[in-house]
Amino acid sequence: MELVVRAVEMQIHNFRSVLDATIQLESLSLAAGANNSGKSNLIDAIRVFYADLKWDENRDLPKIPTSDEESWVEIEFRPTDDELSQLKDEYKGTDGSYRVRNYFRSAPGPDGKARAGYYAYEQEQLSDNLFYGAKNVGSAKVGHIVYIPAVGRVEESTKLTGPSVLRDLVSEVLTKVVANSVAYQDLTKAFGTFEGEIKTVTGEDGQSLQTLESEVTSEIESWDASFSLGIQSIQPEDIVKSLVKPLLTDETHGGEIDQARFGAGFQRHLIFTLIKIAARHANPAKAPAGTKKEFSPQLTWILFEEPEAFLHPSQEEVLHDSLLELVKDGATQVLLTTHSSRFVSRSMNDLTRLVCVRRDQGVTSSHQVSQSQLDTLFDDALVADDTITPIGTAPEDLDKAAMMGALKTELWLQASRTTAFFAQRAILVEGQSEVALYSFLTTRGRMVPPVNGLAVIDCMGKFNLHRFVALLDAFGVDHSVLYDGDSGQKHDAEVTAAIDGAKGSFTRRVTRFPVDLETELGITPLSRSESHRKPQYVLYQLETGAVDPGKLDLVMKEFSDLATAAPEETK
Repeated sequence: MELVVRAVEMQIHNFRSVLDATIQLESLSLAAGANNSGKSNLIDAIRVFYADLKWDENRDLPKIPTSDEESWVEIEFRPTDDELSQLKDEYKGTDGSYRVRNYFRSAPGPDGKARAGYYAYEQEQLSDNLFYGAKNVGSAKVGHIVYIPAVGRVEESTKLTGPSVLRDLVSEVLTKVVANSVAYQDLTKAFGTFEGEIKTVTGEDGQSLQTLESEVTSEIESWDASFSLGIQSIQPEDIVKSLVKPLLTDETHGGEIDQARFGAGFQRHLIFTLIKIAARHANPAKAPAGTKKEFSPQLTWILFEEPEAFLHPSQEEVLHDSLLELVKDGATQVLLTTHSSRFVSRSMNDLTRLVCVRRDQGVTSSHQVSQSQLDTLFDDALVADDTITPIGTAPEDLDKAAMMGALKTELWLQASRTTAFFAQRAILVEGQSEVALYSFLTTRGRMVPPVNGLAVIDCMGKFNLHRFVALLDAFGVDHSVLYDGDSGQKHDAEVTAAIDGAKGSFTRRVTRFPVDLETELGITPLSRSESHRKPQYVLYQLETGAVDPGKLDLVMKEFSDLATAAPEETK
């Protein structure tokens, strides 16, 4: 399918907590991160770019020192070949795209005046001229947006007396159908007949509209003017505002029901349904090449905050898949913010659409990976695998490429592990024993969580730790590592080297227990043949009081240190 205009890159400069960020955009992009990391600021920056949200210096200027006093958002768009042929030559980039910057605040330009509005790149350089020559004209050349807030009332989306998604949708459809509607033509004729007859009808006082026209005309005829009352045929917009009423019927109980009485999940789904259908109608089939004179690209960009709000887990997955289906039309794009690990896990087979956002000392930064970076990351993991051979498996029996392909899917399609993308800190551990231990201690009140937003992630064995380290570092997620040394056996040296080789800027602490978790707790380890029972065994020893309190305190302290460590501590 030929790609219609789509935003492919966005740059934000000095907008709230975002001082400088460059984000690569997909048809469906997801912004994830801990609370208060700045995800909504990305959405609002686009809204201000499109003038859907008015720029407010008190609210939108950064509260921290900046390198300059300018504030702007710049977006690169890639149109179809047909639309590109209608774009002015000076705006065309070498790769078939065009870039537009909207200045919210700027330093004086060459003419001594501050820039305001849309400025495009001409011959690959930012122009001093307004995009298409006028401050507001450029906004029609970048498509339009539909914004869905995290919390919104269904009444705002379904009202017909004022701007709403439903009114736009009904108007769009009604405008298309009335032109060829026999019923509407009959209605127009009826209004003509009505106008001719109603003026002569008199009331009990003998007055009529015709006599009123005569009275007014007699007063102004000396000015060579006359007065009449024209009764116009009803227009489609009048039908929408005055004659159409949205009705919801509860099929279980029958009859009309107030939409506000439905649950929040239903209301949220109804809002999305209306917007989804409105986007479909807002991008009709394109005219043949050469028939359009004016450059007017088609793009509906849906900005969706927390689409999972009020939805059950299974409904989250359905909504995610619905959004994927929606963007297949090539003319619709979605950028959403989310706190749902399930929502993110549905996109783990395409990690390039994930944007991780973090805030450090008041500054928001974005982290994502390109396909080439992902390829390199997993290639590096394969190299590390060459020196790590699982016990009992001969190197010649390993199909490493197949193993990595399966492992990538197995690891990242699990919602329990994608919680790392929303955590203030992730602790990467070998398996379920460490996860179960931490959960037991905190839920039973025997240990206070050392930080808010801590995720303990089961990496399915020590041989996978280096992959998680590399991937979380690429996405800017703070993480620490805890693993067993196994008394120097089980390729301990190779595992340690692989972890050390994967460590990056966001690796905070790496701890290696000399033997294993059971030894640290002072309990007898299970035999290898019973290792699958290790999580239950550890919890049973805790529950029965078999764990030495002093040793347990040391393990709990280690969890705290892993959660709170400054950059790169090792033990």
